[in-house]
This record gives sequence, structure tokens and C-alpha cells, in this order.
Amino acid sequence: MPRVTLSAIFLLVVFWLFQPALAQNPGAIIKRLASVEFAGRASKTAGHQKAADLISTLFREAGLKLLSGAEPNVAALIEGKTHKDEFVIVGAHFDGFGGEFAGAMDNAAGVAVMIEVARVLAKQPPQRSVLFIAFDGGEQNNAGAKRYAEHPLVPLAKTVAAINLSGFGGGFGDQLHESLFVIGAEFSPQLAAAVTKHKRSEAWLAMLGDDMTQFAGAEHLRFKLGQLPTLNVTNGIHYAYHSKADVPGRINFPALEKHVATLSKLVAEIANTPKIERSAQPTYDSDEAAEWLRLLTALRENVLKTSANAAAQSQIDDVLLELRRFKGRAVSEPKAREAVILRAASICFYIANPNGVEYNSLLNAARDYEQKGDRAQAVAFYQKLLKLIETEYRRDDQTVADIRARITKLSAK
Repeated sequence: MPRVTLSAIFLLVVFWLFQPALAQNPGAIIKRLASVEFAGRASKTAGHQKAADLISTLFREAGLKLLSGAEPNVAALIEGKTHKDEFVIVGAHFDGFGGEFAGAMDNAAGVAVMIEVARVLAKQPPQRSVLFIAFDGGEQNNAGAKRYAEHPLVPLAKTVAAINLSGFGGGFGDQLHESLFVIGAEFSPQLAAAVTKHKRSEAWLAMLGDDMTQFAGAEHLRFKLGQLPTLNVTNGIHYAYHSKADVPGRINFPALEKHVATLSKLVAEIANTPKIERSAQPTYDSDEAAEWLRLLTALRENVLKTSANAAAQSQIDDVLLELRRFKGRAVSEPKAREAVILRAASICFYIANPNGVEYNSLLNAARDYEQKGDRAQAVAFYQKLLKLIETEYRRDDQTVADIRARITKLSAK
């Protein structure tokens, strides 16, 4: 057995002490943020504050300048080389639901990817400045993003684009882990061009229309800062969304490395683009139908082959046929989008988010009984809905308060 000298031990200790904490390791960041140490990072809790402190440290170690006055958000800046007074925002919400809801993919992973993109860009800053923001309240109706819009750290008039990162590492229903779905590029020709340039980089970029978010059941996909050109980037909705199953063990860590590499190029491309505008009318990507075809084909294997699902399977086959007909051309006409793109989106979310389907089913039943005047049945279904939220499928505090108010009102004699 080789002897270990005191000098060797000393060198190992020095090496360990001076290593940047969690540097260049998104997996380590995720595991830390999703650990019991941070108690689920619920907004306005001690665990949430500890997470904010860790993110501040990681931003600083990555070479960024921390900005004061961002609370309860955490913000840090990379100054541009030639246009320091123009800004691109890259954001990711860092709060969770607390307790046993660790929020690994949603959104410790989004924060980790953001920090690693910041680390890459800090080594070679783009022309414009890039403001990285870890937002509070993403799970509370985007409270942190709304606060920033009302109290911006840099002028919104000088902010040319915003990019939001949420839901990384789990793929879309545990499929297509290396794909990133870029939502909203149709409202800016320049953003669409930037995404197109890097479509087939380390990660696969798929441009989807912003209208698909009505099926997402995901408030973080509706991130907006006024009328800024905005992109929402996600690895997809997963089975563990808003549940106790959203833990680091479900994450595909090698895919995250590719996400960081491609997003670093995309953010730099946007920050270097001379002029970015927002269009009033959308121009949809010609590959969108093909992307939904690719996604739905991957997800269809996850539909249980039972007699109860025969109708759903038939719908999938019908939609796949329609998507093939539009392959290679943009689906722009509203009725066609409703019949083809949004129908595909609905089925994809049905397959990938069963808790969301149960939530909507209970909510619709409760509302139907309420409209019919059957108070007892309405209360029963609202109570089932609360139990689902408390045990399986977290929702924001306002939604919970509204359901409790409905029960109280309906139960009153």
C-alpha cells in the first residue's frame, strides 16, 4: 500500500479548499438546490433565502457583477463590450413549493443551466450587456417577474429581449431529452433567425408557437416583461411536474451539458444581433408541424394500449396524419392551427402530464355541478381537487385560496 506523505495531504487540502464551489457542474448545483437543506425553496421561507444566497455566490464565482436592489430576485450582470447600455435578460425562477416538493427539474435545473450559460458568456462577453435574473415567485403567478417589470434594474426601454428558462432535464414526458422547445420566436424575425442559426447545434432546438401554452398547465411558460421580444425555453413538461417525484434522480444530466452549450451560443447570438424588433403579427416556423410530429410520435409509445385508450390512440393517428400534410410549411391560418397544431399540443400534454389532466377533470366537474346548482357535488369535487393539490400536484397559493373560498361559499346555508 503506497505511503501518503504530509506534503501530499497538504496539497490535496489546499486544492480542495480553493476549488470554486460547484463550478462548471450543473448536476451538483441541482442536487444542492433540490436537497433537504433548502426545504423545497418555497417563496418567503428560510430555504428560499438560503437558495438566493447560494445563487449569489455562484454568480459571483462565475465572474458576474451582482446587482443590489433586486430582492427578492437575485440579479447579476455581464457588461457588453460595445453596447453596455443595452441589455438582454436571461431568467429562471428559483422558488419551489416547499417541503417534500424538491423541484429539481422545475426549476433547480433551469437555474443551474442559467448559471452555466452565464459562466460561459463571462469568459467572452457579447456586444450587449446580459442581465441574469433568478426570479422569485415563479410558482406564484410569476410574482418575481412582475415585480421586476414594475421595478426594473435597467431601463426596459434599453432592454431588447428576454429569455426565460424553465423545466430542464426530464425531456417531454421522459422523451427527447436533448431537445429544447423554444416558444414565442414567431413574434420577432431577429429572434427567430438566431434560433434557426443554432437549430442543430449540440442540442436540438424546436420552435413552437406561443399559442400552445394554453395547454401547458405551466405558468412559467407565460413569462413576459411588457412587450419585450421574449423567448421561453424548456426541455418539456414531464410526468413529475409539480409533484414529489420531481427529484434529481429523474434528470438526464448529460443532456444538460448540451443544453448549456447551445443556449450559450443562442444568448450570445441574440446579444450580438444589431437590432431586435417585436412584430404585431406572428410568422410561424416552417418546421413547427414536423416538430409536433416528431414529439407526438415519441410520446405515443407511452400511451397505454387499453380499450379505454382506443379513442385517444385513434386521435393520435388522425393528428399525425394531419401533421404530415403540413410538414415543411408554416401553419399560420387560425383554424388550421386550432385543428392541427393546438390539437397536437393538447394530446402531447395529455400524455405527458397526467396529474394536470386529473386536475382539469376535477375542476371542470366541480364547475359543472356548481352551474347546475348541485352544491353538495360541487363541494365534493372541490375537496377532491384540494386533496390532489395537497398530496400530488402543487398549484399556486392564489389558486388554493380561490378553491377554499368556493367551498366556503357553497357550504354556507
